[in-house]
Amino acid sequence: MSVDLMREIVVEAVLNDPYDGAIRLLGDAQRFGFELQSLMLTARSAGMASATITLRVPSSVEAHLVAARLSRHPALQRVDACADAGKIVLNHTQAAAA
Repeated sequence: MSVDLMREIVVEAVLNDPYDGAIRLLGDAQRFGFELQSLMLTARSAGMASATITLRVPSSVEAHLVAARLSRHPALQRVDACADAGKIVLNHTQAAAA
């Protein structure tokens, strides 16, 4: 039986357009197979917004690669990601069996 380790990555983004940016971030996260844990969207001045997204990704995926994958749209001004090193968890199916 193989153990599939997952970890949480926190993504912080500045969006030029709150609607388009959030849709593109979430769409790409889903397309890459990342699990959404939380999303917080905060309006800023001049039609901009900031987003903080917590994703569960395979433990082999580096945070800077997550940021690079999610930052490819013009609606996104900046995307940063960091790993929450204290939050490496078992895949939910193994965790439930334990």
